[in-house]
Amino acid sequence: MNNSNSQKRLPKRYAKHRKKNKTQITASIILEIIEVGAVLITLSTVTLSLTLLLTPVAMFCIFYKYRIFELIK
Repeated sequence: MNNSNSQKRLPKRYAKHRKKNKTQITASIILEIIEVGAVLITLSTVTLSLTLLLTPVAMFCIFYKYRIFELIK
């Protein structure tokens, strides 16, 4: 079989898949763990901020519903 233009073989430097050594594998695992940790910290910070922001609003709604403001007067 003859190789046509669309079936040319790649040069060896492109055909080989570069293997990662142990240091690169360890570094990629550590970076992945750091990335997941950063996402979790961001989510917990957003959740805490929303909780602190919405608590006074919720308290006002409860006080208004049960007319606690009128009872205080």
